[in-house]
Amino acid sequence: MLIEYNNFTNAEKENFKRIVSMMLAKTFIVNRVYDKNQKAFKSNADYRFIDRNIELFKEYLELAGFKLVKDSNYEVIYIENEYGYNKKRLDKNTTIFLYGLRLKFDEYRESINLNTDTIVSVSDIIKTLVDVGAYTKKPSDLEIRTALSNLINFNIIQKVDGILEKPETKIIILPSILFVITNEKITNLSQLINSFKDDENIEAQNENSSENEDAENENQNESEEIEI
Repeated sequence: MLIEYNNFTNAEKENFKRIVSMMLAKTFIVNRVYDKNQKAFKSNADYRFIDRNIELFKEYLELAGFKLVKDSNYEVIYIENEYGYNKKRLDKNTTIFLYGLRLKFDEYRESINLNTDTIVSVSDIIKTLVDVGAYTKKPSDLEIRTALSNLINFNIIQKVDGILEKPETKIIILPSILFVITNEKITNLSQLINSFKDDENIEAQNENSSENEDAENENQNESEEIEI
């Protein structure tokens, strides 16, 4: 491993360190990304660099307790910690948006070619979430912006242009979403979303409950939210 690294140029060594740091922060790297300057999709140079040197990345990350996984079909590379560390617990609102995005991704996969990019508007996502009962009304601009920003940070979605909370803003749903919400997890997540709705109904019926009871319900909700 050390010999292979030492054979790198100085630029390649810097690239290696930068990409490892980015993977630890973002978890997912996808090959096909949107270039805002060229206004077109292109192959991700970071993905290609990992692919060319994948054994070196695997060995290096393994020393720190991480497993590097590559899915050639969807062209997604991601890392998993064998001790369950380095995970981000998503808040309830981001979890709901993640669920809606997975539903839209599946909807597009069923109706169009698998190799076609999944591009939706923010209004499409909100409509889906309202239709499935995850929201009774449009969430606030702050909730929309925070949820989508969280998912952008993990390379689960990518913004094409515009302001995140605007209805017309276009969002690319990246195939990495399949590895956050696997087919096995989608049913559990659906049940989790329903539990959020049930909790909201209970809170509405018990507005005069004690503060201790409210805190207990809140802690229970936090423990159920999804992790990346």
